[in-house]
Amino acid sequence: LLRVRNRSNACSSALLLEADLASTIGREEASKFFSDLCKRKVRCVVATNTSNLKEAESKHTHQFGNTSSGVKNNNGDTRTIHIINSNTVKDFSNRIFRNDTDDFLTSTRFRPNIIVDNLEPWAEFDLIGKTIEVIKDIDDSKNTSPSSSLRLRIVSRTVRCDGVGVDPCKPELGKLDIPKLLAEHFPEHGPYLGVYAIVEKDSLKGDSGQRLCVGDSLRVVDGV
Repeated sequence: LLRVRNRSNACSSALLLEADLASTIGREEASKFFSDLCKRKVRCVVATNTSNLKEAESKHTHQFGNTSSGVKNNNGDTRTIHIINSNTVKDFSNRIFRNDTDDFLTSTRFRPNIIVDNLEPWAEFDLIGKTIEVIKDIDDSKNTSPSSSLRLRIVSRTVRCDGVGVDPCKPELGKLDIPKLLAEHFPEHGPYLGVYAIVEKDSLKGDSGQRLCVGDSLRVVDGV
């Protein structure tokens, strides 16, 4: 479900569009909205237009985002997962804002698919090239097979752009130049924050119902 809101005013959060991208009607609504906004033809596409599973697997070329990590590291497959370390965000936030204010950066500002904690700030960059395995939380382990685990291969750092300048959860902070602030306060890391990962397909074999849940743990299984 796609929701588009107007957050240009800190006091306003008007809903401009709500469309179900899993349906043809929803994609048509989204296409019309962005076409009208851009004054040019915009078409909302799906990953494939084929019913052949093998062909679909080999032709997944559309992606929401600006990363080429999948193209470079996964034989052209654009499906990547974005991971943010909450302690990295806290470290970055403490450099920007004084501790005696209520201003702070949130992990959601950086559009993650997964947020991890209990990891030292910036230590996620040390995981590039390694594979991590999901260790199920005890309350969820009964819903999955203990003999198989979801694995993710960390492929690259995430370069930041102006797209994370405004926090949708804290629009009152206004716009921040995140790439500039990263380069200023953490020149050793440049404009990077977060990492991209790819799901290892062999960890999805079978019908074990692989999933990632809040409370699960991660461990490095290779590339140490």
